[in-house]
Amino acid sequence: MTVHPFAADDHIAVGHLLRRSGTANVVDAHLAVLATRVGHRILTSDPGDFITLVGHLGAAAPKIRHW
Repeated sequence: MTVHPFAADDHIAVGHLLRRSGTANVVDAHLAVLATRVGHRILTSDPGDFITLVGHLGAAAPKIRHW
């Protein structure tokens, strides 16, 4: 497991994503931004919010998997 802390410049990408998606969950948005950056999927029991977020990330958006 790799820990990716909230880096100093992440606030810009996260803020833009929240604005574009009309959502407010900073943690979900940060995870979506990180998953996009590192090319990983998101595994979640609540895919609804992530589907909204990644819909605003373009072709590089991570895949969402429900468990």
